[in-house]
Amino acid sequence: MNPLIPIRASALFCIPRIPAINQTFKRFRKPSPCDLVPPDRKPCFDICNCSVERGNKCHARMISAFLYEHYWTREPSVIGLWMDIHSPYIKILTDKYSYSGDRLLALERLPRTTERKLVGVSVGNKIFPWEPDELEEWAHATRSLPERHRMYFTAHCYRSPNIFKKYNVQYIYEVEVIATAAEVTGQGVGKLLLTTALEHAHELRIPMVQVTSVSAYTSKICEKVGMKKEWSMKYSEFVDDAGQRVFFPRDPHHTVTVYIKKFEQG
Repeated sequence: MNPLIPIRASALFCIPRIPAINQTFKRFRKPSPCDLVPPDRKPCFDICNCSVERGNKCHARMISAFLYEHYWTREPSVIGLWMDIHSPYIKILTDKYSYSGDRLLALERLPRTTERKLVGVSVGNKIFPWEPDELEEWAHATRSLPERHRMYFTAHCYRSPNIFKKYNVQYIYEVEVIATAAEVTGQGVGKLLLTTALEHAHELRIPMVQVTSVSAYTSKICEKVGMKKEWSMKYSEFVDDAGQRVFFPRDPHHTVTVYIKKFEQG
């Protein structure tokens, strides 16, 4: 044996390897409601912590920021036209909804800090029989094709159901906006806002309330509160002067529907 040949350390210490024991213990606990909440939604959201208040001019900037963050970025009649949410037309609508109309704010009380966070907004306004003609006049004057299409679309949704003549009303109270924060979508905030808006309209002795639902989620809310489906149209049926389809909304928003609630005047 040649003494100059190096000997490996593993040959000197031939100790058999002992397999490691997995010492991770599984913690058993009762299932929590939070386990069933999808990851894109706010965990442990409780609708009982929400209250609805009337908005005023002091809330205008907060409403405007909320609409840009949670409403316009998901509104099917805007997204379906590839309209820029920072366009002048959207700016005009945002200012209208922020500074005028009957604004209702859904505020969530955070248990740990007792602060209140805005999680929903609804805006109601009166519409009159001449407004479709006025919208079409504005559409003639605008240079932006998506803005023009949306003005024509809104006028078409006002005129086609023919609610003014059918129910013989001088005006209609329309809930134009039902917006909820993305993380609480489908957890009752929209229903709470619409229910409060209907109660408010009934107290003011308003004869007719209308919701032009451009979203499949808003349609579900209207049906839950007992509103009547008056008129419906697929987005694919709305075409321009050349007969070309103009709306390409995302799933599952394929239909615009008009819902109404008529109050009997005692």
